[in-house]
Amino acid sequence: MKSISLLCVAAILGLAPICQAQSWSLEYGTEDGKVAYFNSKNTPDFAEDAPYGPLAFRVYGDKLWVLDSIAGKLTQFDNTGKMLKTIVVPGLEGFKLLEDFALDGDDPNNPDAVWIANAADVLVRKISVNDGKVLFQLEGNGTEEGKFGQIHQLESDAGGRVYVADIAKNKISVFSATGTFQREYLWQNSGLFVDKYANLHQLYYTEKSGYSHQVYSSNGQLISTTHLGFNKNTNAKIINVEANGSIIMSMVPEEGFKGVLNIVKVNKFGSVLETAEFILPSSMNRYIDVNEGRLFIAEADFETAPDTKFFVKPQKWADKKAPAGNEGAKNE
Repeated sequence: MKSISLLCVAAILGLAPICQAQSWSLEYGTEDGKVAYFNSKNTPDFAEDAPYGPLAFRVYGDKLWVLDSIAGKLTQFDNTGKMLKTIVVPGLEGFKLLEDFALDGDDPNNPDAVWIANAADVLVRKISVNDGKVLFQLEGNGTEEGKFGQIHQLESDAGGRVYVADIAKNKISVFSATGTFQREYLWQNSGLFVDKYANLHQLYYTEKSGYSHQVYSSNGQLISTTHLGFNKNTNAKIINVEANGSIIMSMVPEEGFKGVLNIVKVNKFGSVLETAEFILPSSMNRYIDVNEGRLFIAEADFETAPDTKFFVKPQKWADKKAPAGNEGAKNE
């Protein structure tokens, strides 16, 4: 395992230091500090549609959380790549495939608990960070309210609620801190973000208008709808909403998917501010994160593991602002 630490060069004459953003590279394997994988190299009778490895990551401050999906655990690393803590999901047997996680508590570097979704048994568990015990369990497969079809992503808010995005039911289900079902929203597999005020942000698409940014309050009321456009782009997902209202999204370019996705930042009126592009890693679920205004992306090729590594790197915005065509937006 190897990581590249923050490189801070202090200029002479009392100038402020210049820092290069943190990045990590993790080796594949089953030992502590490595991440597990599942492909034709370590599984002779491999019959899945795609190889698997870590499906999600998050960066908080100068620390990295990686969901070791095949090993059934969540691991935190510091800015030197040193493993700080590992939370093993209890009660998992046989094939494991952890989809996503959300930290619970005021301090993401020292959370009280963590919500983790497992695709193999279609369950969401709330696990204590201190002792690794399951505090609550959101029951799995079913079509009724509070059940799941195919869990995709999780988010949590300051009140301890957890938001479960389900791509089979096309719904976001909301549960209290103690696991009680509260409400659900229609959802188009368009990502989700929950801000510090417990407002839920998602995207809504129509062929006529393109994408709109919808905001719901903590009690489920629709606060605002802002038209964004991007009619010629597809598979847009909301990643982050900044304090000034700017929205960061990923989407398939106008010319179609050829292994590359666009990252776009628009202001609260829908005008394009910044763009970037990156190669989509195979099989990953949460492959982009935003921490303190910085973009981070995952670079992974699970088919070549263990000969390659799992990377989390900073992503720069492009010099040019593209795609064009979004001159502004309107609130509805």
